[in-house]
Amino acid sequence: MRQHIAIFIGDAIEKILSGKKTMESRFSLGRIIPYGVVAKDDIILLKQSGGDIIGKTIVDNVLYYDHLKPQSIAILRKEYCEELCASDEFWQKKAKSNYATLIFLKKPERFVTPIKFRKKDRRPWVVLDDRKMPPT
Repeated sequence: MRQHIAIFIGDAIEKILSGKKTMESRFSLGRIIPYGVVAKDDIILLKQSGGDIIGKTIVDNVLYYDHLKPQSIAILRKEYCEELCASDEFWQKKAKSNYATLIFLKKPERFVTPIKFRKKDRRPWVVLDDRKMPPT
């Protein structure tokens, strides 16, 4: 079991914590994390871009897709749009992606006290090792 920090913009974390958003997706042109790294029962810490870690969720299942084509992205959109709470703009931005990681989420939990975590790069996903794990 690993811990991850996922960085979000907008209201995605609130949608996860409320139970409205039950899946997270990461689409990319190249094979970058969390592709191939996140697994069932991993913990995802929820960090607002430029802010603190305010909650966590557990990975219930993961699906990986590679060599995506516009038709396959359209199928993913039709199948999972509601669970992802994804807008038309989101799908337009992801239309040329080659890889997708679809993460089914369970047991979202808001922290009573946010966790400070200094991150000085632009990575939208961080895999933590034992030396860097904040308490949960």
